[in-house]
Amino acid sequence: MKFESVDKIYKAERAQLSEKYGPREMWSLVDHWPLYCGIGNLGRFLSIYDILRDTIAVPGHIAEFGSWRGANLMFLAKTLQLLDPHSSKMVHCFDSFEGLTNFAPQDGDATTLTGQYKGSLEELTDLISLYRLQDNIEIHKGYVENTLPQTLSQREELSFSFVYCDVDLYDATKTILDHMHPRLSKGGVFVLDEWNYAEFPGETKAVREFLEVHGDAYEAEQPTRARQPSLILRKKKY
Repeated sequence: MKFESVDKIYKAERAQLSEKYGPREMWSLVDHWPLYCGIGNLGRFLSIYDILRDTIAVPGHIAEFGSWRGANLMFLAKTLQLLDPHSSKMVHCFDSFEGLTNFAPQDGDATTLTGQYKGSLEELTDLISLYRLQDNIEIHKGYVENTLPQTLSQREELSFSFVYCDVDLYDATKTILDHMHPRLSKGGVFVLDEWNYAEFPGETKAVREFLEVHGDAYEAEQPTRARQPSLILRKKKY
């Protein structure tokens, strides 16, 4: 896999530095984050910023599917506050907070990662409160296959401009694409995190099937600066 060797070296050297300097108070690390953030991770958030900025004038809310510990969710909410603080846009979080489950045959060997990426709803809620973002974020706890259809059936007013899909697996990705397609505004985007990743073949399979039906409505784009996100599907305006 590309980057595998350089990642292995980086993680080993990072662990050595951590051991050398020992535990530190959390907020002293947070406030000096450029010291510790890897270039790959920095590129990821710069790429997400670019995509969000480019869709800020598109009508509709923001949604993230698969929030894990909430880093990208909070990044989206804080960035929205900077880019468009007076709009009615909100960030919707969809996650079971149980980690990877509900595997399909299309997911292949991803079953070896059962339970990975389990987040803490309590910790995330505390951090949302710390930054006074309660009115900016709405959390939908549960499996996407259940919560998304239920939410959309109950909330006819919801439309979206930016949809981040980081669920890794076939069934959840298919549910997101199929149900959010009618609610995604023209000019809006689906942003895929693990498209074309051997580790998670189900996400790519779901995208391929979706494009077989709705491909004429979208332009596929390569994100810049980052390995992940790995694909942008932009809904055509005309």
